Amino acid sequence: MYKAMPTIPVSDLRTKQAAILAQLSEAPILLTQRGHGAGVLVHPELWNEMVELLDDYEDILIVKDRIQEAENDPTVMRPISELRATLEADGLLDDE
Repeated sequence: MYKAMPTIPVSDLRTKQAAILAQLSEAPILLTQRGHGAGVLVHPELWNEMVELLDDYEDILIVKDRIQEAENDPTVMRPISELRATLEADGLLDDE
């Protein structure tokens, strides 16, 4: 990922907006105010990729928790047919 990113003062956004936005396709940009980090500009495509990646990691952690739970207590496991019947009864599974 980008550990050292271009840094610009927030005030440059007024006068160099087009050039700054054009740089976003290369790397995020750290905005500073009075010499301190004030925010980060990120290209929308990169932002969407990061959000999707975080969602994937969250799903992976849930799966790992469920695997651990099943290893610790095998009674939490249910046959898929029973699970399907429960979901259909609750109206949560459409017939395909």
